Amino acid sequence: MELIGLSLGLPADRFHGFFKDQTSFIRLNHYPPCPTPELALGVGRHKDGGALTILAQDDVGGLEVKRKTDGEWVRVKPTPDAYIINVGDIIQVWSNDRYESVEHRVMVNSEKERFSLPFFFNPVHYTMVKPLEELTNEQNPAKYRAYSWGKFITNRKRSNFQKLNVENLQIHHFRISE
Repeated sequence: MELIGLSLGLPADRFHGFFKDQTSFIRLNHYPPCPTPELALGVGRHKDGGALTILAQDDVGGLEVKRKTDGEWVRVKPTPDAYIINVGDIIQVWSNDRYESVEHRVMVNSEKERFSLPFFFNPVHYTMVKPLEELTNEQNPAKYRAYSWGKFITNRKRSNFQKLNVENLQIHHFRISE
């Protein structure tokens, strides 16, 4: 987060206050082999709602990212002893689109099981997420309305356990029309 702050021309400690009482969590994912992987998804297409996701994965692979230029899905080759860092929706909003959350999914393998460990780095529940004042001005107005991180993530997690009759809450719902 300090490197992101510096890359945006902000003090290194600009984001510290948001993570004092963070709501981060880790998950262990197991994807058993599937003889017809084209008929199954490990995890459907999505963008991570939090600030950062730090992903440790095995050598089997399966993570795919959607290429912005043509919408094609591109496999991310596993690199031994390395982590994948995904910028999440919160960084996209705070940076007023200077950083962009990446759409991704996970495909299963036909012969091997796969394991991954994503760590979701999230701010405290009472955080109001909005473009940072230091990054907006008359020439670059805020592109998002403020939203409550706690309400956002609570609403999104509700759809993990029940079928809702509405689209899952996404940051594009907070985008200000241009």
